Amino acid sequence: MDNLRTYRVGIGIAVVFLLIVGWFAVKPAATNYPPYFAASAQPDGIKAILMLLEEKGGSVREWRQPMRFLPNREAQLLLSVEPRGMLPSEVEDIISWIEQGNHLILFEKSPQEWEDIPFFTKEIEDTNSKERNIRGALLGEGSSGLAQAGVRLIEDESMETLLYDDQGILAGRIQMGKGSMTLFLVPDWMTNAQIQKWSHFEAIWPYIQGDWSVVWVDEYHHGLQEKPGLLAIYPGWLVASCIQLAAALLLLVWWQGKRFGPVYTLREWTVRRGDETLLAIARWYEQRGLARDALLHREAYLRQLIHDRWGVHQRADRAEIVRVAKNRWNESEVNKLDHSLQQLEQTRAGERYTTKKLLADSQLLDELCKRLEKE
Repeated sequence: MDNLRTYRVGIGIAVVFLLIVGWFAVKPAATNYPPYFAASAQPDGIKAILMLLEEKGGSVREWRQPMRFLPNREAQLLLSVEPRGMLPSEVEDIISWIEQGNHLILFEKSPQEWEDIPFFTKEIEDTNSKERNIRGALLGEGSSGLAQAGVRLIEDESMETLLYDDQGILAGRIQMGKGSMTLFLVPDWMTNAQIQKWSHFEAIWPYIQGDWSVVWVDEYHHGLQEKPGLLAIYPGWLVASCIQLAAALLLLVWWQGKRFGPVYTLREWTVRRGDETLLAIARWYEQRGLARDALLHREAYLRQLIHDRWGVHQRADRAEIVRVAKNRWNESEVNKLDHSLQQLEQTRAGERYTTKKLLADSQLLDELCKRLEKE
């Protein structure tokens, strides 16, 4: 018993030692996400604010497809934080999507891609990163924040001012059709490291939460891109109808073509002819001197194979058959075919044809037929 107990203790110590060594030797490294990544819990990620949206009952999803595929519904929100590589065509797609009754909240320090939208900016002289007093309609007195943006929005009659400091406007909103677009020049306030500092959360949260049917987080311009499939260009109802129609046709063909119950095959269809029959037929051809007829039967079979495999008419001349064969076979095989067809022509034109000659020609025809049957 003592030896068994010692054995078990030794095994336990060895297992614990291996686990400890494995943990330090193969310690999994944390995933290095890019800045403003939705799934990133790192200081420069935005996972904290999105988790709060989900806890409040919001439907938060990542958007990884081109902007032209945004769903054609209303009351949706697209949240985009420092998008990279936004193309002019994508801006037009987003504007069209907003005008249908949706909303865009954009966090970007320098919105240069949105020149056609009345968000006019100006550079400021004091760009020092320091705490500033932040004011707004939904903010209380004494609110503060760290506004690191080097530009400010210019006041415009078509823009509703949301947040501002002593340097100018930090956030504004404009109406576009049935929807709206909100621009914040402080994307750093959305990060996990800054959202709880000063009054960043109080300044942003009233404009992010809302009665949205779904909140799309733009990850397409952070590198997470999913290319739509081939059927994405067709409406869903058309794809579903085609699938159902194909399934119905498949069931119809199966029902019409399937045979239910046992299948009885005649024995004559499965049993090979005996050698006696073949020998009797060969003896009959030999006694009557029908070697030429036997060769013509072989020629007909060869031409049938050529027609089935290559599509050449059975009455085509030798030159046409050889021309097609050159595109499919090598030179030696083409020469054999040409020689065989030439021999057949001479046989038909000649007066006498022997059984010995039939045997030699049959061997060559067998090679050609086997070659054609493999195609």
